[in-house]
Amino acid sequence: MDQNERVLLIRKGNELFNHKKYDEAIKLFLKAEYMDGIMRVADFYFYDLKQPLTALKFYRLINRKDRIDEINARIMYAFNRMLSESSAKKEDTDNTEIEVKVHPKLKILAEEIIRDNKGDE
Repeated sequence: MDQNERVLLIRKGNELFNHKKYDEAIKLFLKAEYMDGIMRVADFYFYDLKQPLTALKFYRLINRKDRIDEINARIMYAFNRMLSESSAKKEDTDNTEIEVKVHPKLKILAEEIIRDNKGDE
């Protein structure tokens, strides 16, 4: 692609971006390999739309290690928090007493066994 064609793609992409047509803009930015435009779209997905995984793929295309690391850190934080909440809920259930229903005849038999064993001591 020659420089004039690239400039036209970038201008059209910027116009689409300004008119909030982000999906169309990113296609032109990618075709023109316009890093700043790709970065703007990635930032929009990350900060405005709160879609870090979509932004992540664009950040990877332009090799923005700082943003990639930030998203990975947020993902790890969320994952660790989810795990800690899950284990806290598990501990809460472990500490609660569980009522077990026992058939009356089985209960009588168990009491007899306990009585018999106490007599052997």
